Amino acid sequence: MLFRWLWGVFVLLLLGAGARADQLVMHNGSLLIGTLVSADDKGVVFNTPFAGDITIARGTIKTIVTDGNVDLLMRDGTVYRDKRIVAQGEDLVVLSDEARPVRFDAPDIRLVNPEPWRLGEGYKWFGRFNTALQSERGNTDTDELDLELESIWRSLEDRYTLRAEWEIDESNGERNKYRWLLRDKYDRFSREDPDNYVGFQLVASHDQFADLDLRTGLGPYLGRQFFEHPYLTLHAELGLVYVDEQFDMAEDNDFWGSNWEVRLSSEVIRGLEFYLDQTGVYNFVQSSDLILNTTAGLRFPLIFGFEAAAEAVYEYDGGAVEGVDTTDETYKFKLGYRW
Repeated sequence: MLFRWLWGVFVLLLLGAGARADQLVMHNGSLLIGTLVSADDKGVVFNTPFAGDITIARGTIKTIVTDGNVDLLMRDGTVYRDKRIVAQGEDLVVLSDEARPVRFDAPDIRLVNPEPWRLGEGYKWFGRFNTALQSERGNTDTDELDLELESIWRSLEDRYTLRAEWEIDESNGERNKYRWLLRDKYDRFSREDPDNYVGFQLVASHDQFADLDLRTGLGPYLGRQFFEHPYLTLHAELGLVYVDEQFDMAEDNDFWGSNWEVRLSSEVIRGLEFYLDQTGVYNFVQSSDLILNTTAGLRFPLIFGFEAAAEAVYEYDGGAVEGVDTTDETYKFKLGYRW
């Protein structure tokens, strides 16, 4: 009798929860009962009593009906705050601020419960910090330390980016590599087409054992976000740059040129991200003084925001002083934290 009573209470609780739950209908006819958490280009996050939070591909969803209120950002830029999604036949409906019903299809929804910055409220701060450390003892004692930082502040209208790299190597107690790079950027997005933006950057670098005391470059550029999806993220920039080079031994140099940046990433396999980054500078006066830095790697998450990556870095400096190699190849395994 006690078992039957407890079972009856459990069923009543489930029915009560189901009556207050959101519903998600798939194109194959499947019905999910639970809570709509969010939706973006990655998919729809839906919380179910039996599996917790699950991510569902947007293309497999036919209708979404909410029992509670949600914030909606539509693909045409319209925002509906604190609204319920209800079904009327094959259509979904919300009430506008004028209490007028607005009909739409599930693919018309761009974001559900978007982050505040997506609605023009403040900034989102995100980035990553990586380190690569190697210590070897034996016939030759070597120590290597690499540090990398990327910090981004993003709003609906603009973006601030700070990237920094620092590398120091020692062999038998003698330093044989010491260099750093700092890149500071500001982007302003177009209101008519938010995938387009204009920007300005300042880049400074130092390489002690390449006779480079300080290289600075600054100038404007045009950029476009071609794709922004976990399966493929790609943006490219092209601009004008003034470069000033100060050497310890060689003659100082300065020139006008063109600079570009391409950043591509793809998460074809869930949790495993391939990335390819390239920056370059073309000297208008001396075309052989090409500067080209390319990084390719694989990145995968660990726990609590920590991640690891294996990458190959190819650097070419056509303007290197006499006695210094124009190319440098580096292979790294890195550990880092992403926020």
